Amino acid sequence: MNIALVFNGLGTGGVEKVGSNYAKLLVEAGHKVDVYNLNPKRNSMEKSFPRETTIIRKSFPLFLVPSYYILLVKKYAWGKYAYPIIYFLTTVLLYIRKLFAGNKNKYDIVIAFSGHLRDMTFVTQEFVEADKKVCWVHGAIIGNLATASTYGDLYAKIKNVCVLSEHMQELAIYGNRKLEGLNIKKIYNPITLPQIESESAVCRALKKQYGDYLLMVGRFEADKDQLTVIRARKILEKKYNLKPKLVLVGGGSTLKKCKKYAEKIGLKNDVIFMGERQDVHNFYASAKVFVHSSPAEGLPTVLLEAMNYGLPVVATDSPPGVSEILQNDKYGLRCNIADPYDMADKLAVMLTDNEKRENYILQGKKRLKDFSFEKISADLKELFATLK
Repeated sequence: MNIALVFNGLGTGGVEKVGSNYAKLLVEAGHKVDVYNLNPKRNSMEKSFPRETTIIRKSFPLFLVPSYYILLVKKYAWGKYAYPIIYFLTTVLLYIRKLFAGNKNKYDIVIAFSGHLRDMTFVTQEFVEADKKVCWVHGAIIGNLATASTYGDLYAKIKNVCVLSEHMQELAIYGNRKLEGLNIKKIYNPITLPQIESESAVCRALKKQYGDYLLMVGRFEADKDQLTVIRARKILEKKYNLKPKLVLVGGGSTLKKCKKYAEKIGLKNDVIFMGERQDVHNFYASAKVFVHSSPAEGLPTVLLEAMNYGLPVVATDSPPGVSEILQNDKYGLRCNIADPYDMADKLAVMLTDNEKRENYILQGKKRLKDFSFEKISADLKELFATLK
């Protein structure tokens, strides 16, 4: 089949990484795949897609997306009057743009893969022609509906929706009757199970320098909440007399704030900020415990990557993704969101109870099978056979 994957942009990010894995899976299944980048300035991840795919850069500015302006209604009293006018004007502009910039390619299936208003609008307005349409929701369907009701209108037009979790799905559909006829299927993100070969010399050096350290991998933004992990490390020392190094890999806007805070509470030499790294696999291979602190997640691939390297996981019970992966503490320990005391308690278990730690390492390896290319390939085949 001819399949188009449409992305909000292809800069660095989890959705783009997942998308490249899906492109690889689809190519291996014998499909012809085109990849649309609607924000050509964000293109650093284009090189991660299989060479058999064709990258099509097609600028599609967010200001042309009619449903984007629903935010005016939520923010301003005058928004409810301005929204219908702006919606009409942008719809007209989209029609004109389509006349001159519509794509002549025809596909069997087009997938709005970012699951944002931009790529869904591109698909629903048929800037590419396709027999069937699909939207990928990187989480539970209720998440975007809570952000803006216009997501429901787009889902209804697309008809087929893939989710990572069914968290509160029945409630979401009950509250939005137009969604009752949707074809909704839960499909996990495929991950590449074989480990990247770690560099033994580098791993030995990391272990020698940092010992049995805690590891977190993620960008430094407010929605990752590294401050809670730093606070938990301080509590580990005060409550349990445990003093593991905490190694944080990543960069971003809250990095300076986190560095200052670690120094302020006396952890300047115990919290190690590594910045952005291309050799993250060496850190996975040499750490003792993986820790994750986001207050909300779709399906955090970093947990699966950690499991793949034999790391037990402690993570905030972030809906819907962490709950979906760890399954009521079967595959790792969950802690309360933004609660460094609870996180410290769970980290102490992983650091001191060898039996439990070894069990979680084993269970993590088992959990990975649910995210294998073979399993997801079978799920995709089933999905394609049931598209509306």
